[in-house]
Amino acid sequence: MDKQMIVSLAVLAVLLEVFAVYLFIRYRQGKIDQNPIITIIVKEWKILFYAFFRWGRKREDCENSFPLYKNSAYFWLFIALLHEQVIEMIVFHIYLKKEEPAYAYVMSALHIYSIIYMIGDYNWVRNTPIRIRENMVEMKIGARREISFHLRDIKLIQKAELKYSQNGRILHEKEVFHATVFPRVLTKIFGITDELKHEILFHEPITYKGYFGLKKEVSKVLVYIDDSDRLADMLEEKRKHFEEGRYIHKQSGYNDPYRSSAIY
Repeated sequence: MDKQMIVSLAVLAVLLEVFAVYLFIRYRQGKIDQNPIITIIVKEWKILFYAFFRWGRKREDCENSFPLYKNSAYFWLFIALLHEQVIEMIVFHIYLKKEEPAYAYVMSALHIYSIIYMIGDYNWVRNTPIRIRENMVEMKIGARREISFHLRDIKLIQKAELKYSQNGRILHEKEVFHATVFPRVLTKIFGITDELKHEILFHEPITYKGYFGLKKEVSKVLVYIDDSDRLADMLEEKRKHFEEGRYIHKQSGYNDPYRSSAIY
């Protein structure tokens, strides 16, 4: 192993150590619920599981589930990225094998990992639609982020559109949860995304979990999915029934309207 390779590995080790320290600081601060090392191991295992073993999707209750990937532009970008990774891996391997053989195998391994990761991530998203369970709404975007909230947390559901700056770039709102299969990092880099359909505003900020279990607060959810109209209609209908149920219990002298039950 030459000196340049040793230096590169040392730099990589230092960066990984700094990142691990950052995660543990967040863990101690209560910004992460679970040990970050365990979270990373579980996440990597699930990525491999979805990449190789989970292509037959379970039957979902179509009435109460809303797929993220249906008619999303991310599928075509996903295919393009896979092709780019394969071509780049071959080119780098051929070139580096002549110049720096050790780097050639390292780069090939990284490309193979990225390909497996993208496949696992996409299939994971395919298997995690938005779900409504009784009066709880669950939004899980594969391994990327997840949020769950009660119908009583919803203040308003309304139509929404993307906002653009004067030079035509997408304006990225803060403190929002994006219910879309399209990776946010690609939206920020390439300026492309699925069409924004609705936004769900909360009475008070709701906590969601991002990468590695990091917790953040958001004031609303932006919905980009193809079935956005059906989701909005169902949420409005369930909210109406929930409020009617609370009113009936209040009139009958029931003083715990938030208690978990078949109605709530």
